[in-house]
Amino acid sequence: QRVQPHLKKCFEGISSLEFTENMDITHMKSSQNETLPLETVISTADAKGQVEKWLLQLEEIMMKSVRK
Repeated sequence: QRVQPHLKKCFEGISSLEFTENMDITHMKSSQNETLPLETVISTADAKGQVEKWLLQLEEIMMKSVRK
């Protein structure tokens, strides 16, 4: 959740992410408040605290989800 304010700097089209109670990432939101489900749920727990790891996953899954 601490990454939310920095998402716009990393990814131009994403203003926020939706997290589950388990801190899995399920959706991304644009600055126009459009919500797009991710093709694959991202488990931040699997990254074991390495934000860079799940950000790379997000980049890859984001492109797949937008192309759908």
